[in-house]
Amino acid sequence: MRENMGLFKKRVAYRKNARAFFHFLSLIPHPSSLPLAVLFFSSLILHPSSLFSAKIHPDAGSTSAAFLKLGAGARAVAMGGAFTGVAGDPYAIYWNPAGLAYLEDEKNLSFFHNEYFQGLGQEFLSYTAPAKRAGACGLGLNYFYSAKDLTRRSGLNEADPVNPISPVEGKFGAYDLAFFAAYGREFRQDLALGAVVKVIRQSIDKESGSSLALDLGLLRNFNWRGCGYTAGLTAQNIGPGIKFVSRRYNLPLIFKAGLSRRLSDSGGLISFEADKPIDNYPSFILGVEYPLTGRLALRSGYRYRLHGNELGACSGFSAGAGVAFDRLSFDYAFTPFGVLGNLHRFSINMRFGGAAAAVKKEAYVPPAIEGYTNFVFKSSPRALAISQRGIKYEIKAFSPDCGISSITFKTMLRGKALAEFAMGEGAPGTELLAGLPEGVLPLKVWRPVSLPGNVQGDIYFEFRSPKSSAGAAKAVFLYRAENQWKESPAALSGENGEFYFFSTRAPFSAYYVLATIGNK
Repeated sequence: MRENMGLFKKRVAYRKNARAFFHFLSLIPHPSSLPLAVLFFSSLILHPSSLFSAKIHPDAGSTSAAFLKLGAGARAVAMGGAFTGVAGDPYAIYWNPAGLAYLEDEKNLSFFHNEYFQGLGQEFLSYTAPAKRAGACGLGLNYFYSAKDLTRRSGLNEADPVNPISPVEGKFGAYDLAFFAAYGREFRQDLALGAVVKVIRQSIDKESGSSLALDLGLLRNFNWRGCGYTAGLTAQNIGPGIKFVSRRYNLPLIFKAGLSRRLSDSGGLISFEADKPIDNYPSFILGVEYPLTGRLALRSGYRYRLHGNELGACSGFSAGAGVAFDRLSFDYAFTPFGVLGNLHRFSINMRFGGAAAAVKKEAYVPPAIEGYTNFVFKSSPRALAISQRGIKYEIKAFSPDCGISSITFKTMLRGKALAEFAMGEGAPGTELLAGLPEGVLPLKVWRPVSLPGNVQGDIYFEFRSPKSSAGAAKAVFLYRAENQWKESPAALSGENGEFYFFSTRAPFSAYYVLATIGNK
């Protein structure tokens, strides 16, 4: 009898520990990783006891929709999920919706597959596109599923010390589903805001529940000691929770703060993040990305949870690589899951629309024309975002002698931005006069010679018109588009004894013309 009672107590203790183990296992964020350089750092901060045990949060297992914490996009996963402060990636729809603001000039169709353990799987599909007025919007579908042949047991025999295994009563399946609708916009040159509305549904066997949730995100670009940084804040899964049968379970609300920095010499990226979910202890993540070539990048990261990682210190690592082409990018991430095995995650992204047009703009260089003088513009680049295609810069450039005194534009580059480039200025030739609007008298013509990278969006011009010209106070700024001349409205910004000063915006073009209004 004593032997039976001892065996019974051991079985009960085993079941309690196993049940707690799988509760927190289903709720923890995906494991992550770190390059070798960070491995030494992590060995200094980890307590030796965390290699073998970890403290379980008292609220572990208390929230619903835990699949919302699994991550999306192999690039971000390979960097340990330190992605709140990273902009310019189509998976910003999951990590920080403010990052969508830096995709306003292109469309993206993305697919992510997570080969989870024990037959579980995750698929994430997203689409982003420019909004009609400003910013960018996106749609996403997050689907997490189990095998459909799980055995149903009532559990009525679990208290039986002799035969605690309940008989099989049939088969069942389970799935989780979330639909995303997101929007992000730049409100200033250094500030972007975004939001995501989610429709969530969970189903297991014959029971199901639904809810709504909201994500809010912010990105702020700033310079400190000559280096460009991006800071991000997000609050994810704000909502009323999901009701199953007669009880409502809270959503996995999580607050994140991230900081990323571009490494100007190599074009690499380093990112740090701190996360605090309501059902777990805080986590700290360090991620890096290093481009080996203009196409291939390696990534790694490490996540350390306060009080130790649940599956041991090694479960905090992840690594991966990505290959980027003009329209397509492929990414892979490897994440260890301790005793449960290793996970492999893949993603593919297709870019179209604005990105393809930008390549054509960069490839076209106007032929040499006599009578033009090249003026050198000194540029001051500022990194805005880093993506698979390269680094997005905002470039402000000045020339004291050219009729266009300054230009400001955004461009995509693979590597460091150039310190200067050239703009040609000359008198309008006969071939350019054809097609000009009636009554417009051309004064000067400018043509870009070596603008760096793929220009995205409009270019902001500041130019001057000599007062000695008739109608100088009513300057007209025109650009060439598909063999036609189009006017860009110019605003008078100032004057001195010799010139009127104007500002305007216009898309990239082979030629720009300064003109005045003459008599018809």
